[in-house]
Amino acid sequence: MADKHMIISIARQCGSGGHEIGEKLAARYGLKLYDRNIIEMLAEQTNMTPEEIAKLEEKRESLFGSHRGGFSAKEKDLMNRFSKSDELFRRERALIQSLAEKESFVIIGRGANAILADNPDILRLFVYAPEEFRIARAKADYRLEFDSEAKKKIEATDRARSQYFEYYTGKSWGANDHHDLSVDSSLLGIDGTVELLAWVIDRRFGL
Repeated sequence: MADKHMIISIARQCGSGGHEIGEKLAARYGLKLYDRNIIEMLAEQTNMTPEEIAKLEEKRESLFGSHRGGFSAKEKDLMNRFSKSDELFRRERALIQSLAEKESFVIIGRGANAILADNPDILRLFVYAPEEFRIARAKADYRLEFDSEAKKKIEATDRARSQYFEYYTGKSWGANDHHDLSVDSSLLGIDGTVELLAWVIDRRFGL
């Protein structure tokens, strides 16, 4: 597989197991996995610590209304008048594009399905699941006691992901036209979904 240039982007609903699926696919194909480690790479390019970048990412939602129509619609008009969050996204986008030119990898979220939409070597996946499946996983992942807590966590996380994606890409998060394949992870379970996606990947990349 070393001679195959392949990029697998995974967008996912909170609690769907998308990250675990991404980890298992990366291990199966011997690929690098990019997610929060992107923050560490960005920290090396700036005078900011990973903790500062992570906090800035978490504040992005409060900045969404700073430019009417969203960043994607106004970027060319903003010149150098970017907020810190906007500048961070620009750096992150450039980093993802640079990595895609020279590496094969699995990347979780971070708007990669839109950022790399024109790359001929990408497979764009979206992982979703029914609410009861996601609540059970969220309770375990976040060590929550009540279903109501997990539901609030899921709703808040998905809302933030949706707002981030739509603000910076101008596209609708989770929409079918921004993904090559959407899969319900509850249908076959996590390992079964990995096997299903591996079948797709093998044929997509001629492995």
